[in-house]
Amino acid sequence: MILTKAQYDEIAQCLVSVPPTRQSLRKLKQRFPSQSQATLLSIFSQEYQKHIKRTHAKHHTSEAIESYYQRYLNGVVKNGAAPVLLDLANEVDYAPSLMARLILERFLQEHEETPPRPEKYYFQMQSLQVYYK
Repeated sequence: MILTKAQYDEIAQCLVSVPPTRQSLRKLKQRFPSQSQATLLSIFSQEYQKHIKRTHAKHHTSEAIESYYQRYLNGVVKNGAAPVLLDLANEVDYAPSLMARLILERFLQEHEETPPRPEKYYFQMQSLQVYYK
């Protein structure tokens, strides 16, 4: 079945009001049963990627990063077993994986003088693999 622009827009508009979760994808499938799961997943992914690109700069200011880091630390101190990172990411409408990266980079800046180079982690991973072989 060919998807029209109007159908795509209707699906995309529906995505604006739901959080990016698997349950939302199931609801989408119920609302648009004529569309395949793959089609809905593709639209879901495209729209979420557009959202992340639009809001990227807002989340990467030094004030935002510091705020996220402090909120993360406070949450972990209050309850270390709680999904603090996931809750924080959902609260500010940002991808949990990208939020984790922001928190980790901020943590490493605090414990190292300069931000880490990606190559450093590659070599550390390589040495760990050799060690465990």
